[in-house]
Amino acid sequence: MPPLQTYNPIVMGFVEGRGPLHIPLQVARDAHGRLPSDYGLLPGAEGRRAKKALNLPIGLALTDLLREGKDLPEVIGRFFERWGRDFAADFHVRIDRFQRLSDLWTLRQIVEDNHEVLAEHLALDVRDYLHTHGLIPLSTLRSIPTDRLLPKAREILSKRRRNPAHAAQGKRIAEAVALLDAKLLLGEVTRLLGGEISRWGKDRLTVHADEVARLFRDLSAHLPLAGADRLTGVRGHDVEVEFAPRDASFLALGKEVGDCTADKLFRQVDRDVENIYWTVFSWFLDRNYQILKVHYDGQFVMKVHLLPLLVVDGSHGEMFLAVDAIETTTVFREDTHVGHPDLLEKKEYIFSRMVEAVEGLARAMGIEHVYAERFSNTAWVRRELERFPEVYLHIGNIQKVDELEDVFELSKRVCAAAGRERPTSIFMELQMKNTYLQRFAATVRGVKVYAVLAGDARLGMPMKRVFGV
Repeated sequence: MPPLQTYNPIVMGFVEGRGPLHIPLQVARDAHGRLPSDYGLLPGAEGRRAKKALNLPIGLALTDLLREGKDLPEVIGRFFERWGRDFAADFHVRIDRFQRLSDLWTLRQIVEDNHEVLAEHLALDVRDYLHTHGLIPLSTLRSIPTDRLLPKAREILSKRRRNPAHAAQGKRIAEAVALLDAKLLLGEVTRLLGGEISRWGKDRLTVHADEVARLFRDLSAHLPLAGADRLTGVRGHDVEVEFAPRDASFLALGKEVGDCTADKLFRQVDRDVENIYWTVFSWFLDRNYQILKVHYDGQFVMKVHLLPLLVVDGSHGEMFLAVDAIETTTVFREDTHVGHPDLLEKKEYIFSRMVEAVEGLARAMGIEHVYAERFSNTAWVRRELERFPEVYLHIGNIQKVDELEDVFELSKRVCAAAGRERPTSIFMELQMKNTYLQRFAATVRGVKVYAVLAGDARLGMPMKRVFGV
């Protein structure tokens, strides 16, 4: 990896009045970045090096809205419904298969089949139930604000369950705690889908399909939900995958993994790698950028960054599924003191199952080729990627659909919803277009080698053109 002071890859952006740009990172920061001190995030620049950050107003707006519990996934979903890109007509790609892993027909059927049990528990009066069963005095229940009733009542009952003096009520208390857990989860489902169960709209279910499926799987531990076993998701057995939800946890994934997208440099395992947390905000807003979380026996071990990209040669363009990054958690690395030997013994198996999952996603989308960036924060992942055939692409031929114009227009709406200043630009780093990730990764100027996980190398450049044979 080159020293940090020379880290200056080409980044892509969209600037109001100028349109799409592909410019060096330092140029983008100088021309379009803002100082954190301008927003009171850091003290004034006197006595320290002032460093501008890209996407700062957008990041602050997202943080504000997530803290306030605003429904960002729906805002994003509604926007892209209006944006109107027809992937099937333009690129022969089923982009809906990239928006969710859950099967909508199955999910809608489960919601309908469990209508009565859901309605019954939604209508249950918690204060009356707890008072009638002698679990919490009515005076205490009346003193708790309505918006705090469920978590506070659960806290009270959990303490009583641990108290030997209430052992005789143990079974009843356990049933009440399960009911409160179900009510809390139902509240989340209601918030996502809107209104009463009889008025839940199919369009909202489409936008929130994966999140609703996760909630229903959790609900099935407390309620007898028919068909919950048919839902896709993480159940804690073998290798399983899910899309990272668009909530606050999305912004914290880099910190959790310890890679270069952590919110602070000191949280990276590799401190000599440039921190690019600023790009996470544009990923959050991009419906066509997904992060696949990989679990083994329920433990989060790896994240895989995915997006459909175009290889354009003259007037012809063909889409491939890009693996923009594969990063592992600290317990799934060989160079950390917390590396887990039992997990690392299974690394080849977990990696191969992950590749199968990505290939299956590409097939469902109607995409033949899957090309992967060969750099990773983890040495053994880089070794695994070296086992695959190679394809050479000129980074100038790699294009993103709509060139961030869609993400920029959405960012303006997000900032307006948060009461933040109107952004004038947005930038994103694609590792697929970054020749600065690894020394000698570019064989000639602007050309990179990628791993072919599926399909073949025909979208790339002939080897004789790369090496000048």
